[in-house]
Amino acid sequence: MKTILKKKTPISAAILWVYSLFTLFVLVYMTYQAFRPKKDLLSATFAFPKHLGFGNFRKLFVDAGFFTYLFNSALILFGALFLVVMLSTMVAYGIGKFNFKFKSGILLYFLIGLMFPVQLGIVPIFLLIRDLGLLNNQLSVVLVLASGLSMPVFLLTTFFAKLPNDLYESAKIDGAGEWTTFIRVMFPLASPVTFSVCIIMSMQIWNQFFVPLIFLQSEAKKTIPLMIMKFTNNVLYNMDMAMVGSVMATVPLLILFFFFSGRIVEGVATGGVKG
Repeated sequence: MKTILKKKTPISAAILWVYSLFTLFVLVYMTYQAFRPKKDLLSATFAFPKHLGFGNFRKLFVDAGFFTYLFNSALILFGALFLVVMLSTMVAYGIGKFNFKFKSGILLYFLIGLMFPVQLGIVPIFLLIRDLGLLNNQLSVVLVLASGLSMPVFLLTTFFAKLPNDLYESAKIDGAGEWTTFIRVMFPLASPVTFSVCIIMSMQIWNQFFVPLIFLQSEAKKTIPLMIMKFTNNVLYNMDMAMVGSVMATVPLLILFFFFSGRIVEGVATGGVKG
């Protein structure tokens, strides 16, 4: 068995290296093209650059109203993250630390949610949002995205279940109620897992295209992925704006992920392996 694993490891590593290098090439190429004027980008795509500048970025910020899309994306991101963290930590704490009827069934319910995307239930969700009067409102997107609790609940439940009971009993001896114990003891202890959940969910929410497309109609309410779609509808005419918009949507988030990748791995390992 050891021999087989050793033979497979170089192949797996080679595949990962090829994939990583290709992804890096695409990012570098996209960033490089974002600094070129549209004329050079279309006529000499792979040629040595004649002109590099910030003209495309100026057009994006001033003419295309980038900051409106940025504000909408940030509003949805922070609103959804707040709800995800609050709901998933409370649900996971209840499942992980208490014994009650149908506990396994509730946990199974959240695990099954990992297998089904929101697209499968978009029709009843749309009708519900419409009846609530939240169409073309960022709150509708926040509520729908914040309902994706399966992954956070799974990680946090495992973490809370493996915490020593002595911590809970000590808090109760000191006179702390359930809410006080949760907020002042359990929630701070779960910060590594919570931080990982925030970063992972941030990437999913920030890049979300389908849900905002369904619920946001007016241009003033749309997010950055929808802005990029507007440019790519006529990609030859808006090639420069599509490139610079993709850079502004992708590169900052990748930088954030790069700096906090160690914390993400630590949080996932803490939630999935040890208490």
